[in-house]
Amino acid sequence: MIRKVLALLMVILFGAFNANAQSSCDKLYATAVKYQQRMTVASQNQAISYFKKAKVCYDSAAKKKLCESQIATCNNTIALIKRKGQTNRVGAVKRKRNENVNIAGQMMNSVDSVAIDTIPVELSVSENVVKFKAKGGEFKKVKVKCNYSDWNVTEHPNWIDISINKDNEIVMEATKNPNKEERSGMVKIVCHDVNVSFAVIQSKKSLLNAIGM
Repeated sequence: MIRKVLALLMVILFGAFNANAQSSCDKLYATAVKYQQRMTVASQNQAISYFKKAKVCYDSAAKKKLCESQIATCNNTIALIKRKGQTNRVGAVKRKRNENVNIAGQMMNSVDSVAIDTIPVELSVSENVVKFKAKGGEFKKVKVKCNYSDWNVTEHPNWIDISINKDNEIVMEATKNPNKEERSGMVKIVCHDVNVSFAVIQSKKSLLNAIGM
């Protein structure tokens, strides 16, 4: 009995120390996601910097991989922003050349202008990180804000069931985690050529079961 009590105390002390360490890492990750949601090259670079810090901070291989995935997403976003900038400059030159054309030409230019100057997508989520308990059967909601109605979820871990309600909320239910390690993944939302994502993390199987308490 004494051995079990000592083992339990060790688990509690280790868990408290590990929780504090992981909390600092999660703050770095959450800061990175906030920068990631601002669609500028500077903000994406800031996000990459914080994702790299979080990767070094985390002990979990799954979370390190999560940071690597987010860094790749930021790099893709930077490339997309730069391509858009080049497209807009080309469009501005075309409009300048067509300023003095005839009526028919002006009508054609107006069509081109609409295509070039479409309203940009504004897409964001209410949470950066969502945490689930190991036992499963737990529901969580994340609000999606978008100025277009045709957004959808394109990626999510297979241990989470997802649905979308009429309030533009992603409703998630996690299955039971049978592993002695926490697991994590990304939920990705896409609208046209813009995407955002948030992390989902589920606690590991309780150590109390392992020592027979």
